[in-house]
Amino acid sequence: MTSIAPNKVINTAVSAPGAGKTQAFITQIPSLLSARHSIVLALPTLDLSDSFVRRLPAGVPYRVINSTTCDHVGTELMAALKKKESHLIITTHQSIFAVRPNLLRSWTLVVDELPPVVDFPAFPFEPSELAQLFVNAMEHDGRLYIREGCAGAIETSLATFKAVSAGAERTSMLSKEGARIYECLKDGHPVFIDSEIPNGNRYVRAVVESSCWDTFAAAEEVHVLAASVIGSQFDDFAQVHGVTYARSDFTPAFEGYTSAVTIYPVMPKGRNYSKSAVTMIAHGGGATDQPKQGELLVIDDILKAALQRTTGTPLLFSNNWAGLRWLPRGTVHRCSIDSRGLNEYQGETDAILLFGGNPSPSDQLALEFLATKYGREFRQGFIVTRFLEPSLQAATRTAVRDRRNTKPIQLFVQDGRVADYLIATYMPHAVIDWSLSEICPVGEDRRTTVDVRRVQVCELFAQGKKNAEIARLTGVHRNTLPSWREDWRAGQAA
Repeated sequence: MTSIAPNKVINTAVSAPGAGKTQAFITQIPSLLSARHSIVLALPTLDLSDSFVRRLPAGVPYRVINSTTCDHVGTELMAALKKKESHLIITTHQSIFAVRPNLLRSWTLVVDELPPVVDFPAFPFEPSELAQLFVNAMEHDGRLYIREGCAGAIETSLATFKAVSAGAERTSMLSKEGARIYECLKDGHPVFIDSEIPNGNRYVRAVVESSCWDTFAAAEEVHVLAASVIGSQFDDFAQVHGVTYARSDFTPAFEGYTSAVTIYPVMPKGRNYSKSAVTMIAHGGGATDQPKQGELLVIDDILKAALQRTTGTPLLFSNNWAGLRWLPRGTVHRCSIDSRGLNEYQGETDAILLFGGNPSPSDQLALEFLATKYGREFRQGFIVTRFLEPSLQAATRTAVRDRRNTKPIQLFVQDGRVADYLIATYMPHAVIDWSLSEICPVGEDRRTTVDVRRVQVCELFAQGKKNAEIARLTGVHRNTLPSWREDWRAGQAA
């Protein structure tokens, strides 16, 4: 059997949203097919398939393989890759990274937008739900493992769950969350179980790293089309897997956005936007999960202040927890936070970004696990991928991407981090106006408050206590302690 050296180079076409990366690729497809290249295009969403097909030159043969064109996507995709009856296959990120990597040998893989490279599923389980998990799983030292001899039972439970979800007249004891955790255990991903919280529930969470790197390594050639790569979670894991970059031939020429842009951060200088900061009751109230009827939260005040400055019908991007039910219909265009491919609002000049993206406590524990595993930090890559990059994508759904636009653009963004990111990437001539942040009351971000247990933990470090004992004495998770110990050592050295 011939040994094939793994491909460790990704060709990146990095340019601004709307610069024409996809069109630059489409323009070259006929010549690539004529040269007998076999191409797989992986798109992030189903909606983008129709848009891509409409833009193909007349006469170009192709095949779309996704859940809108067939019932068994994986089977159809594997067969198509093997037979090569079509030399241009259009599918999704999820589908292409689910098939066996070796099927991509001799294929050129083009990935539109950065694919997700890690996920941190986390769910609170009630005692009864947890008991169901423990039928086939066991707890040891804060982690869950498959009980000896129960791998087959987990497979059966998952098959039953999937059959019931598909409409079969059967009964499954697994919840959707339980099935997700069983999937993680079956696939060998680390699964953690946290201590009991006051209501009696316990969080079960996993760290799921993507196998996309095996797919990249198997393909003859890989191109990734994206607005940014360096500094992202994708970049973090590319470095972990020894992947390097080269400039893709599909990189379009881009001379920059031409519209005049003003950026209005809604948080004061130096303050980060977060759920806890903007879900305080406005006008001096405290934090609450259940505001009384008619009470406004800080986020409501922020939106009202922003709307007084907008023109037309602004685009609004917000989390589900934001509420904002008082907003009259037609006041804004409510948009998904994942706005890639959302191109129908290019006539609007204003966008309001009110979504968060800081790591949750569970996310932070997962990031600390990865930091210990790989000896490097992953938090900033998380912020770029989950917060800054989506903010760039949202801001560029507006008329800023229209070269013919002459109207000024107003972007109402979460905080100075987003403003700085927009300027550092594709809006270097934008003006930051802090006036809106001066009139919006904000509360203390509880997530960034120093953990009061640190003092006790540092005292135990000084006494030479081991991490396991410190975790037992203080309740601080054992994955948090290595980074705290490093900080403590640095302080001692200073």
